[in-house]
Amino acid sequence: MEFFIRRKYKICIIIKAMSNFKFLNRVNENLFIIAEEAEKLFRDGYFEQCITQTRRLAENLCRDVMADRAQPSDTFDDMLATLKDTPAQNDFEKEFIEDLYFLKKAGNDAVHSLKVNQDGNAALDCLQRAFEASINYAVFKKGADSKLLQLMFDEKLLATGKKGKKNSIKEQYESLENDEIKKNNKKKKKTKSSKIKQEDYDNFSKDDNYDPDKKPLWREVLETIVAGLIIAAVYFLIFNK
Repeated sequence: MEFFIRRKYKICIIIKAMSNFKFLNRVNENLFIIAEEAEKLFRDGYFEQCITQTRRLAENLCRDVMADRAQPSDTFDDMLATLKDTPAQNDFEKEFIEDLYFLKKAGNDAVHSLKVNQDGNAALDCLQRAFEASINYAVFKKGADSKLLQLMFDEKLLATGKKGKKNSIKEQYESLENDEIKKNNKKKKKTKSSKIKQEDYDNFSKDDNYDPDKKPLWREVLETIVAGLIIAAVYFLIFNK
């Protein structure tokens, strides 16, 4: 009976897609779930919903950073204004606040828009901003390894759920651009080399004493010696018999 029951039910294996926000799971699981859901919405083509989800992530990042300084009744605008007025901000903190403002505005526009606007580029911008804000939050708020600051958003991972060989489409474009620059530089060097050789020929041609049909002196001397040796050989062969 036990064997029958095991055969009766199918075994389903769920392969979980990878996420650009995997590092966030180590410091705040709830924030990671929000970020991962935003990626899924993008992957499924729900770009407007993805944008609003990144706004949700930004607000929760802000509230966690504010901690006891934020009241439950404080709005996202209230918390951002408090953060902005906080003195002694470094470049990373300023970048963090700018990203939060960007995500708040994009999310508000998506929510209050009268028309549905499934803009994939706008959603991608929001995910990248959310990614940068999450890294700064993990490192400077949660004490994560500073090596996270070197991470780059992987667009192939976003689109397919599988890690790409290169970090972004931008890098692939820059690589192709660099290859094209190298090819152009080689062409320039080759053209310059040919130009120098042509200039040398032109300079010789402008010389009044230059005669293209005239033999070099060393060649005339060599031909005279060879002719003398031939004559001497013939002389000894004929007259020494």
